[in-house]
Amino acid sequence: MHHTAVRLLTHPLNGSHAETARFMSDYAEGDLRGYRRFRLARHLARCEMCQAAYRAFLATLTSLAALGRREPEPKPELAEAVVERIRAEGEGA
Repeated sequence: MHHTAVRLLTHPLNGSHAETARFMSDYAEGDLRGYRRFRLARHLARCEMCQAAYRAFLATLTSLAALGRREPEPKPELAEAVVERIRAEGEGA
C-alpha cells in the first residue's frame, strides 16, 4: 500500500500536530477524555517533536506554579534607602 494511503487510513487513530498543540493543556490537566485523549496520547507516543513541545509545556507550568510559592529575597538595603530618603525629605521641608 502506498505511504499516503496508509497515512490516510491511520490518521483517525494517530491525531496530528495541530490537534496535539490545541489540546495539550486539556491533556496535561486531565480534562481531555475519550477518543480525543486516545488520539493525542497516541500522537505523543509517536512524535518526537510534539513530545519535546509537551515536555517544554509541562516545565513551563511547573515554573509558573513555583512562582507563587517563592518568597522574594529580603533586601535590607532597600529599606535603608527608603528611610534615608524620608529623612532627607523631612530635613529639606
